[in-house]
Amino acid sequence: MQPTDSSWRSSRSRLIISSLQVLVIFMKMVSSQSHNHLVGGSIWSIPASNDFYITWSSNQSFFVGDNLVFRFDTGLYDVKQVSRREFENCNAENAFRTIEIGPATVSIIEEGMHYFICSFGNYCFLGLKVSVQVQCQPSG
Repeated sequence: MQPTDSSWRSSRSRLIISSLQVLVIFMKMVSSQSHNHLVGGSIWSIPASNDFYITWSSNQSFFVGDNLVFRFDTGLYDVKQVSRREFENCNAENAFRTIEIGPATVSIIEEGMHYFICSFGNYCFLGLKVSVQVQCQPSG
């Protein structure tokens, strides 16, 4: 007995709908695994205390695939990704990355420590710097 045209279409429609449902579930899982972190929970600017951004980052969990969102006004601040030594000395002579147009989103694509400073004036010495410890995505 051969399937009728209508039963074949019905089976095909169910298969397409099931495939779309699986795709939607997968997309939700992938998007739920990454997170946008608004650096400092507010704008990227000179903080009230030198350890503000360090304290903020120590209370966050960062994973590969997450994004750091730096909200700042172009021309008033910048973001430079630097080495640990440059971070500690507030020096950006050999920055890995320079972002001068805000707001900016930095995708974290590898685990480990990542260091960011503002190179305007003495802003870094005033605490406008942040380090983040990035881990691999948890499984499951």
